[in-house]
Amino acid sequence: MQTEFDLIIIGAGCAGLSLGTRLAALHAEAPKTLLLESRIAYDNDRTWCFWGDAQTPFATLARHSWQRFSVKQGLHSTLIDCASTPYRMLSAADFYAQAIDAITSNAALTLQMGASLTAEPGFAEGTWLLHTTAGSFSAKAIVDTRPLPIEQMSDTTLWQSFLGCELEFEEPRFDSKSAQLMDFYQANQAFVGFVYVLPVSTTRALVEFTVFAPRIFEHAELLSYLESQVVNLAQERPYKTQRTEYGLIPMGLGRPVHPAQDTASPPSYVRVGLTAGAARPATGYAFQRIQRWASACAQSLQTTGIPVGHPQDSFAIRQMDAIFLNVLRHHPELGPELFMRLFSKVDSAKLIRFLSDRGSVSDYLAVILALPSGLFLKSAYQLATKK
Repeated sequence: MQTEFDLIIIGAGCAGLSLGTRLAALHAEAPKTLLLESRIAYDNDRTWCFWGDAQTPFATLARHSWQRFSVKQGLHSTLIDCASTPYRMLSAADFYAQAIDAITSNAALTLQMGASLTAEPGFAEGTWLLHTTAGSFSAKAIVDTRPLPIEQMSDTTLWQSFLGCELEFEEPRFDSKSAQLMDFYQANQAFVGFVYVLPVSTTRALVEFTVFAPRIFEHAELLSYLESQVVNLAQERPYKTQRTEYGLIPMGLGRPVHPAQDTASPPSYVRVGLTAGAARPATGYAFQRIQRWASACAQSLQTTGIPVGHPQDSFAIRQMDAIFLNVLRHHPELGPELFMRLFSKVDSAKLIRFLSDRGSVSDYLAVILALPSGLFLKSAYQLATKK
């Protein structure tokens, strides 16, 4: 196996494989690339969801899509039409399989499984040096997708913690043409909680309980909430649990510092992924943001040999997300009402564009007008005067 590369990608998860797929598509112009992944094999360990038409990256690979979805709080429910940009669900297994097939079809790319770093990357004379459990390697550039350790993320405004299971019933139980995006847990001062149900057939669905809170909710904590939701959903009908998934997404990163990257680091090293700006702060949606980054990064590598990180959100998005997260952090009991206002008062097309980072000025204005001005002005003032 060769040891010298143009690029080394540390971590072959969603971000690493997405970039690898874009580089593989460059055919003979692809840089010599090594993808290092600590796992020895891939599992169907997660699900990605996004709104998008048929031209949206990986849209055709989606396991299922819905042209409408509901948002519910108690007895109040709103049905949203999203036929022009269906809500799509992509399974990790399908994504991994396609990405690996693309990467392994190009001889310029090497995917090394079961490889972990034994020390942080070193830089000398214009070259990055990496020592791993699979050997030592060098490269002109590095894209590091590893998440930051939790202890380095104390400034995170909120954490999105979620636990889900895919259920198979013996008889029809779901409307496979409609997704339940949010069914809110009772309002409380500890967290904003909701369950969502994504039916892939009349008998099978992914059921997930999600929490927005200032702290992380571990798997064991979420289990009781999820189990109670499943009991309510099943209503004593027999079912089987096909798989489960658990995850964490930081919402509002603060100012994280990566151990191998500071202001003095060369531009040939970039950090990407969920703890480096991949996820939209106020929603946690990351998949399509990662695809846009992967395309831009591959283009930069092709033309300059230098990778790029995630682009900064616009000033308007940064301010609106920060204010909204600040309100949820200090007033979680208002979360269900605020989300219901958004989905019931804002035109669905405008809201979906806003949530998908494609919003116009009029879309931003519609979102602002749907929310209580006094509460959000107070939150804006708190952030502006925060020491």
